Amino acid sequence: MDEDLNRTVSAFRTLVTTLKRGKTHERLTEAAGIRLDRPGVEILVSLLDAGEPRRIGAIAEALQVESPHVTRHVAALEQRGLVERVRDPDDGRAWRIALTQEGAEAAGKCRKVTTDWFEGALADWSAADRTELARLMEKLADDVTAHLRAQLVIK
Repeated sequence: MDEDLNRTVSAFRTLVTTLKRGKTHERLTEAAGIRLDRPGVEILVSLLDAGEPRRIGAIAEALQVESPHVTRHVAALEQRGLVERVRDPDDGRAWRIALTQEGAEAAGKCRKVTTDWFEGALADWSAADRTELARLMEKLADDVTAHLRAQLVIK
Protein backbone atom coordinates (compact mmCIF):
# COMPACT_ATOMS: atom_id res chain seq x y z
CA MET A 1 0.00 0.00 0.00
CA ASP A 2 1.09 3.59 -0.65
CA GLU A 3 3.11 4.84 2.36
CA ASP A 4 1.99 8.46 1.83
CA LEU A 5 -1.63 7.32 1.91
CA ASN A 6 -1.04 5.38 5.15
CA ARG A 7 0.57 8.46 6.71
CA THR A 8 -2.34 10.65 5.57
CA VAL A 9 -4.98 8.31 6.99
CA SER A 10 -3.07 7.92 10.25
CA ALA A 11 -2.65 11.70 10.66
CA PHE A 12 -6.32 12.26 9.84
CA ARG A 13 -7.41 9.66 12.42
CA THR A 14 -5.22 11.32 15.06
CA LEU A 15 -6.74 14.74 14.31
CA VAL A 16 -10.34 13.44 14.35
CA THR A 17 -9.72 11.50 17.58
CA THR A 18 -8.25 14.58 19.23
CA LEU A 19 -11.15 16.79 18.17
CA LYS A 20 -13.79 14.22 19.20
CA ARG A 21 -12.42 13.56 22.68
CA GLY A 22 -14.80 14.35 25.53
CA LYS A 23 -12.22 16.58 27.21
CA THR A 24 -11.79 18.56 23.99
CA HIS A 25 -15.54 19.17 23.84
CA GLU A 26 -15.57 20.19 27.51
CA ARG A 27 -12.76 22.69 26.85
CA LEU A 28 -14.60 24.02 23.82
CA THR A 29 -17.86 24.67 25.65
CA GLU A 30 -16.05 26.03 28.70
CA ALA A 31 -14.02 28.45 26.57
CA ALA A 32 -17.17 29.47 24.66
CA GLY A 33 -19.01 29.98 27.95
CA ILE A 34 -21.92 27.67 27.08
CA ARG A 35 -23.18 24.31 28.27
CA LEU A 36 -24.14 22.18 25.28
CA ASP A 37 -23.62 18.57 24.33
CA ARG A 38 -21.60 17.74 21.21
CA PRO A 39 -24.63 17.18 18.93
CA GLY A 40 -26.10 20.52 20.03
CA VAL A 41 -22.89 22.34 19.16
CA GLU A 42 -22.66 20.51 15.82
CA ILE A 43 -26.23 21.47 14.89
CA LEU A 44 -25.77 25.13 15.84
CA VAL A 45 -22.48 25.46 13.97
CA SER A 46 -23.93 23.63 10.95
CA LEU A 47 -26.78 26.14 10.82
CA LEU A 48 -24.33 29.02 11.22
CA ASP A 49 -22.20 27.64 8.38
CA ALA A 50 -25.29 27.21 6.17
CA GLY A 51 -26.21 30.86 6.66
CA GLU A 52 -29.93 30.11 6.40
CA PRO A 53 -32.66 28.04 8.03
CA ARG A 54 -32.57 24.38 7.03
CA ARG A 55 -34.91 21.41 7.12
CA ILE A 56 -34.15 18.65 9.61
CA GLY A 57 -33.18 16.32 6.76
CA ALA A 58 -30.65 18.81 5.40
CA ILE A 59 -29.10 19.23 8.85
CA ALA A 60 -28.93 15.45 9.26
CA GLU A 61 -27.31 15.07 5.85
CA ALA A 62 -24.73 17.76 6.61
CA LEU A 63 -23.86 16.02 9.89
CA GLN A 64 -24.16 12.55 8.32
CA VAL A 65 -26.57 11.28 10.97
CA GLU A 66 -30.17 10.08 10.93
CA SER A 67 -33.02 12.61 11.02
CA PRO A 68 -34.53 11.34 14.32
CA HIS A 69 -31.20 12.06 16.01
CA VAL A 70 -31.34 15.66 14.79
CA THR A 71 -35.03 16.00 15.67
CA ARG A 72 -34.37 15.09 19.33
CA HIS A 73 -31.50 17.54 19.67
CA VAL A 74 -33.34 20.32 17.82
CA ALA A 75 -36.22 19.96 20.30
CA ALA A 76 -33.80 20.47 23.20
CA LEU A 77 -32.16 23.44 21.46
CA GLU A 78 -35.60 24.91 20.78
CA GLN A 79 -36.54 24.61 24.48
CA ARG A 80 -33.39 26.55 25.34
CA GLY A 81 -34.25 29.29 22.86
CA LEU A 82 -31.25 28.60 20.62
CA VAL A 83 -33.24 27.63 17.51
CA GLU A 84 -36.77 28.17 16.27
CA ARG A 85 -39.00 26.66 13.62
CA VAL A 86 -39.87 28.87 10.66
CA ARG A 87 -42.11 28.15 7.67
CA ASP A 88 -40.31 26.82 4.62
CA PRO A 89 -40.75 29.50 1.92
CA ASP A 90 -40.64 26.77 -0.76
CA ASP A 91 -43.35 24.65 0.91
CA GLY A 92 -45.71 26.32 3.36
CA ARG A 93 -46.55 22.94 4.91
CA ALA A 94 -42.93 22.30 5.92
CA TRP A 95 -40.70 23.81 8.58
CA ARG A 96 -37.09 24.85 8.68
CA ILE A 97 -34.87 25.27 11.70
CA ALA A 98 -33.37 28.73 12.20
CA LEU A 99 -30.87 30.04 14.71
CA THR A 100 -32.18 32.56 17.17
CA GLN A 101 -29.94 35.49 18.05
CA GLU A 102 -28.79 33.60 21.16
CA GLY A 103 -28.16 30.46 19.10
CA ALA A 104 -26.14 32.38 16.51
CA GLU A 105 -24.04 33.91 19.29
CA ALA A 106 -23.42 30.48 20.87
CA ALA A 107 -22.48 28.95 17.52
CA GLY A 108 -20.18 31.90 16.76
CA LYS A 109 -18.41 31.50 20.10
CA CYS A 110 -17.86 27.78 19.47
CA ARG A 111 -16.55 28.46 15.96
CA LYS A 112 -14.20 31.14 17.31
CA VAL A 113 -12.76 28.82 19.98
CA THR A 114 -12.07 26.13 17.38
CA THR A 115 -10.61 28.66 14.94
CA ASP A 116 -8.38 30.03 17.69
CA TRP A 117 -7.09 26.50 18.40
CA PHE A 118 -6.16 26.04 14.76
CA GLU A 119 -4.68 29.52 14.54
CA GLY A 120 -2.42 28.70 17.48
CA ALA A 121 -1.41 25.36 15.98
CA LEU A 122 -0.63 26.95 12.60
CA ALA A 123 1.02 30.09 13.97
CA ASP A 124 4.44 29.16 12.60
CA TRP A 125 3.13 28.09 9.20
CA SER A 126 3.71 30.34 6.21
CA ALA A 127 0.76 31.99 4.49
CA ALA A 128 1.42 29.76 1.47
CA ASP A 129 1.29 26.61 3.60
CA ARG A 130 -1.98 27.75 5.23
CA THR A 131 -3.50 28.45 1.82
CA GLU A 132 -2.37 25.05 0.54
CA LEU A 133 -3.74 23.32 3.65
CA ALA A 134 -7.13 25.01 3.20
CA ARG A 135 -7.25 23.99 -0.47
CA LEU A 136 -6.27 20.39 0.23
CA MET A 137 -8.58 20.01 3.24
CA GLU A 138 -11.55 21.26 1.22
CA LYS A 139 -10.63 18.89 -1.60
CA LEU A 140 -10.18 15.96 0.82
CA ALA A 141 -13.50 16.65 2.56
CA ASP A 142 -15.38 16.94 -0.74
CA ASP A 143 -13.79 13.88 -2.33
CA VAL A 144 -14.06 11.56 0.69
CA THR A 145 -17.67 12.64 1.30
CA ALA A 146 -18.62 12.09 -2.35
CA HIS A 147 -16.85 8.73 -2.46
CA LEU A 148 -18.52 7.47 0.72
CA ARG A 149 -21.94 8.69 -0.41
CA ALA A 150 -21.52 6.82 -3.68
CA GLN A 151 -20.45 3.68 -1.79
CA LEU A 152 -23.49 3.86 0.50
CA VAL A 153 -25.89 4.34 -2.41
CA ILE A 154 -24.49 1.35 -4.29
CA LYS A 155 -24.55 -1.02 -1.31
